[in-house]
Amino acid sequence: MGLFDMFRDALARAEARIDAIGGDGLPMAFAKIHPGGLPAFLDRLREAGHGAAVSSWLGSGANVALPAGAYAALLSPEALTRFAADLGVPEARVPTALAEFLPGAVDRQSRDGTLAPQRQFSTQVA
Repeated sequence: MGLFDMFRDALARAEARIDAIGGDGLPMAFAKIHPGGLPAFLDRLREAGHGAAVSSWLGSGANVALPAGAYAALLSPEALTRFAADLGVPEARVPTALAEFLPGAVDRQSRDGTLAPQRQFSTQVA
């Protein structure tokens, strides 16, 4: 097996891990990692000009997607490292995983346009 094959296999395992998580672990990851948890991160997305997308996730219509770069711009290197460890994926894959799974996770955590109460922990980083 060559180096390329090993890299491809590692990437495939990371993709399988993300698919298995499916986004249900994201609210808990935000509770552990991001100051203020998921609600605060949604506020940061709104402040960055992505309020319409966030509203679509909370509402009953189709979820508007955001590019991975929108997430990457709001996470510190330390937060990326912690998300990667928590989700079991490479750091470079974290923004893509958030782009793929956060809209659905928020959708499942909300009713009538309001996010359900979320857990928060004291070990959060910026």
